Amino acid sequence: MNSETNSKAPWKDCSPGVRLLRPEEVFERTGLSRSQVYAMIADGAFPPFLKLSTRAAALPETWLECFIESRAQAILKDPA
Repeated sequence: MNSETNSKAPWKDCSPGVRLLRPEEVFERTGLSRSQVYAMIADGAFPPFLKLSTRAAALPETWLECFIESRAQAILKDPA
């Protein structure tokens, strides 16, 4: 893994896998609000949703797992 990519967007190094999560499930699993998630996506700090059709979007589960793992690793390295 490229450490620069890993620190900025760790999900870019992850395969999308097969399971897709709809936005409501992402909000529930992360505990983040809709507005927080979309603000973080705009900042490049959260994996983007894939547009499946004009009215449907989903996030690959593996991307969310990579994001969560990177956040946990950052805390373990610097528990400030």
